[in-house]
Amino acid sequence: MDCFYKFFYMLGLIFFLITGNLNAQDSLALMSGKTCLGELAYEDETHIYFNKRKAEHKIKLIRYPINMVYSISSFGKETKLYYQQNDLTGNYYSQENMNSYIIGEQDAIKQFNIGYHFLLGFGTGLIASMFDTYEFKDNPCKGYFNSSASIVSILTPFATSIVIGFPNKKVRKIYVSNIDNLSSKHYRRGFNQIKNYRKTVFSFLGSFTGVVSILTATFIHQDNNHCP
Repeated sequence: MDCFYKFFYMLGLIFFLITGNLNAQDSLALMSGKTCLGELAYEDETHIYFNKRKAEHKIKLIRYPINMVYSISSFGKETKLYYQQNDLTGNYYSQENMNSYIIGEQDAIKQFNIGYHFLLGFGTGLIASMFDTYEFKDNPCKGYFNSSASIVSILTPFATSIVIGFPNKKVRKIYVSNIDNLSSKHYRRGFNQIKNYRKTVFSFLGSFTGVVSILTATFIHQDNNHCP
């Protein structure tokens, strides 16, 4: 029985040490909304040097300009804010409003679904490029992958990113960590800043991937099937 109690005592002690070590990590919040876990190494007047945890046993020292850093939080310690309102440097928001803005960015990074926009862009690029490489005029060679690509295929990713990534101000409740945040216009601005950027980038990448896929298939098809 003593061994039984000792086993659970040691198990609890190990769990406490592990969770204590995890909680002891510093959390660095950037102005972009991204967060990094690790440990503050040191800082000078212009930069912060942070041991960023890349994996369980992998740490990389990264230097961040102070104007890119919003705050550093440590377990059991008061959060240190680096952001200061200063119209001369473009920091027009108060610390409270900037905090709402950062939370909005963080929610968009964590919750907003980018896969949908990538797939939508991929489908658009695929369809547009398939029609672009369809031979309509030459009857012996009529069909898909038999025509050379035109400027349509080149412009499709750009047009797709503009249409799909068109900015809108709607923030859906399912993406919000705290429903009360929706009452803050600064929260919504931060959320939409990231949301609209990601919509544009991933719809472009999806469309570009679709176009490249069709152009590759066209090249292979024409290389193996010569029209008379």
